[in-house]
Amino acid sequence: MTYEELQKAFDLSDEVIESYKKYAALLKEWNEKINLTSITEESEVIEKHFYDSLLPTKEVKFQKGAYLDMGTGAGFPGMVIAIAHPELYVTLADSTKKKFIFLQAVKDACGVKNVSFQSGRVEEMRTFHEHYDYVSARGFSALPNVLELGLPLLKIGGILISYKGSNAIEELRESERALKKLGGTLMTIQKEKLPTNGDERQNIIVRKSAKTPSRFPRSWAEISKRHL
Repeated sequence: MTYEELQKAFDLSDEVIESYKKYAALLKEWNEKINLTSITEESEVIEKHFYDSLLPTKEVKFQKGAYLDMGTGAGFPGMVIAIAHPELYVTLADSTKKKFIFLQAVKDACGVKNVSFQSGRVEEMRTFHEHYDYVSARGFSALPNVLELGLPLLKIGGILISYKGSNAIEELRESERALKKLGGTLMTIQKEKLPTNGDERQNIIVRKSAKTPSRFPRSWAEISKRHL
């Protein structure tokens, strides 16, 4: 995939595309220092990281608000979304602090003003209960876990985006009880294919329709032992 194809697919400005070019160059450079991604070929970075990160913007029309990306890693999708949507105030959360050194370099090089970093485990972010308008997770955990960690952090009416592949429907079936307990309602399953290699994407988009009981999320030990 080329930057021109990416720009056309999402109607991106020239400034956003220039930022993505800088992002890709830094990803390649820093990947030699710390393990950020197995995808380093620029055309694949464009498609499998940038295009893939932006896919839910076809379904979710972002408005000004607070956005949390859980387990952001090298910034996918959170940093990609932040660059394209300056109306959002984006928090990138990860338990690995060294990732933030790279992300700070991206933030500085691209002049990103709407991003902050949150170091630590998501289940410990209790002071941010019902704080965010949007929460995302990509390559993070099974859907029941994403829901248990993400929905408590959302305001009522907020939207959770769980980036998934071809196993999404099965994960959704396993999440019916979690959705009910946590106050979530399925909005849509976004079914897409990456344009060049045809990889399937089935992103689960959930709206928070009721308050989440304060006992959630449980500790990670409990979550990993047994899904809701």
